[in-house]
Amino acid sequence: MIVYGRNTVLEGLKSDYRIKEIFLEDHINTDSKISEIKALASDKNIPIKYISHKELGKLTKSQEHQGVGCNIEYKEAELRDIDLNQEKGYIYISESTFEQNIAAIIRTAECAGFGGVLIPNKINITPTIAKISTGAVFHLPVIRYPIFQAIKEFKKNGFFVYGIERGGNYYFNETINSKSLFIIGGEDKSLSDPVRKDCDAILEIPQFGKINSLNMSNASSILIYEYVRQNFKSE
Repeated sequence: MIVYGRNTVLEGLKSDYRIKEIFLEDHINTDSKISEIKALASDKNIPIKYISHKELGKLTKSQEHQGVGCNIEYKEAELRDIDLNQEKGYIYISESTFEQNIAAIIRTAECAGFGGVLIPNKINITPTIAKISTGAVFHLPVIRYPIFQAIKEFKKNGFFVYGIERGGNYYFNETINSKSLFIIGGEDKSLSDPVRKDCDAILEIPQFGKINSLNMSNASSILIYEYVRQNFKSE
């Protein structure tokens, strides 16, 4: 995968993924991040290729590359590689058509120390998602898995499954389990009745404005950090 952006490339270098090559724009100003990228590339014996702004734009298929790109061997995680005995939170993105929302949820989940993000077959992790997530995709397992199989597998391992949806209990009135799988619907799609039926509880975020419609990444963030608030134990 060819990814781009200073933070994205930097996080890729800090991860365990193999990077084949770094691309830097000709005559790029060497600020602190570029210096760190060069130093990490040197430490890992990763070649750096200097190319023109136009070439970099063509290579990354974006004009938001910030003068930096890299070829990284990214791959999604496997559910069998995840330790479901740990008390962790997970979130399943059941529907989404906007890369910005997917990236924002992954970024929030990584910041909150979640165990991973699950996605269905119809969602792909793209360079745009890597960029908007600020490289969070390189530090948090992203697992492609059918939703009903995921619910079954997580329940079998002692997880409580919560749907994030209207028509449920207000989330702040619920005790959220330390082993939790949250399921969020799409931008314009609610959770299906079969998915709702398989959830242990439906959590609703109360809304009192005129719009009464939260962005799915905002809704996910609220529940992710409610999980943290209830389950985080300081050292």
